[in-house]
Amino acid sequence: MKQAHILRIVGVFAVLILGGCSDEIDPPDGLSSLPPQPETPRGLTASIGDGSVTLTWTVNRPAEISRYMVYYSDLSDSDVVVLDSSQTALYYADGLANGRLYYFRVSAVTTDGLEGEPSSAVTARPGIFSILIENGAIYASRRDIRIGITAPRETELVQLSENEQFTGAHWVSSGPVVDFLLSDGDGAKRVYARFQLSEGGSSIGQISDSIILDRYALIDSVTENSGGAELQAGDTLRFSAYTSESGGEGEVTVVGLATISLNDRGWNGDRVAGDGVYELLYTIPIGVDISEAEVTGRFIDGAGNRAADVVARTRININNPPGPVYLTGYPNSSFEVDLSWTTAADDDFAYYRIFRNTQGGVDTGDYLVATISNPTTAGYRDTTLDESTAYYYRLFVYDARGGTTGSNEISAVTPANQPPASITIAVSLTGDPLSTQVSWQESPDADFRGYYVLRDYSPPTVYNSSLTVHIISDRATTAVTDFVPMTGIYYYRIFVLDRQGAMTGSNTVSVAVP
Repeated sequence: MKQAHILRIVGVFAVLILGGCSDEIDPPDGLSSLPPQPETPRGLTASIGDGSVTLTWTVNRPAEISRYMVYYSDLSDSDVVVLDSSQTALYYADGLANGRLYYFRVSAVTTDGLEGEPSSAVTARPGIFSILIENGAIYASRRDIRIGITAPRETELVQLSENEQFTGAHWVSSGPVVDFLLSDGDGAKRVYARFQLSEGGSSIGQISDSIILDRYALIDSVTENSGGAELQAGDTLRFSAYTSESGGEGEVTVVGLATISLNDRGWNGDRVAGDGVYELLYTIPIGVDISEAEVTGRFIDGAGNRAADVVARTRININNPPGPVYLTGYPNSSFEVDLSWTTAADDDFAYYRIFRNTQGGVDTGDYLVATISNPTTAGYRDTTLDESTAYYYRLFVYDARGGTTGSNEISAVTPANQPPASITIAVSLTGDPLSTQVSWQESPDADFRGYYVLRDYSPPTVYNSSLTVHIISDRATTAVTDFVPMTGIYYYRIFVLDRQGAMTGSNTVSVAVP
């Protein structure tokens, strides 16, 4: 440094003078008038930011200083090198690596160009500081909140306040989450934070987050625009809930109709977005019958506060017959037709009734196939039909007042019946006297009615009821034990019968019973 070189020169002349020379030696020109040593900056502090450090310091005689030299190192406090210079007692260093420890020193350079001794080193580790109130929520419904902290792991203390000067705030231990009590009074709140690190240094810049404290919700009034007049399906109702807050959730419940969500976003009937009036244009669906139904409005504001329910002054009246349903059908077998339909949406639903005939023009005076009281049922299988026959169907919806609406008419033709598939059987002795076991494969036929097990002293060629020893109606049963009257050779055959009366015989097997 320049100062070091000058001090060495002065020392040489001091030795010569003190050495006892008899001749009087005049000092070099100007040596007797050397300027005083520049003072060393004091109070060097570091404030930390994202990839940056701000240094500040003081000197007693700033008028004598032309600039300051800033030294730094990321190795140790003794390995510092020149980083930059500053005309003021403040320097902003950026482009630094977050999480890396840096050492800084500052020296003063006088107006004569002499540089003094550097200051004591200060350490700083750049990093990101931020806070997040209640996980970024817009509203808080309580004064006591939680503030999430993002800071370097060396952060030791945090100070929180609702004013930028941190008046009356106290340093508390930092952590991932810190509790804070908002000031009283609903409205927008901004919380400021600053941090201190265990190894020295503090945060820089404004670190803050905001939230709206909202502890109360209120509905001024609830309206509907029918005025109590009788309505029917397809008519439109406007529901409105008047509040003083936007950003919430409004709804109305109409007894016997529905709970209907309202909006304050300027669509679907809401006339002005964000004005605190929650509205909806609602089209009455088919199948609604209500009389003097009460309309109750509810509201939850953006902070989660629930307002007291408010009931509209007028009531809703809707008188409609049941809404129609759409019927479809197809033959499932020679004796079955599967029917399906869209379910009724009527709140006063009573039951469905299915009617059929074989000519068309089905009405409620035709054959009643079924009555179904569950409104969510959407299908039925008619299983009492003849093969190769055309059937016509309609489904009628009945409401609690006795009103009815018929569906579309459909037709389905049952196919000709096919005889059951043949099965293969086997017979064996059980080990018990005069006992055999007959087994077979399960019939695959959907219209299965029964297995008819025949036994004779000679092979049965056709079905004969007098030879039937077992009748089994469970299709899944595939074996039976048979007790014969005496020893001898016996022949077995099984006939499979379907619901239309068609029958198919199996193979014939024999067994000798000792």
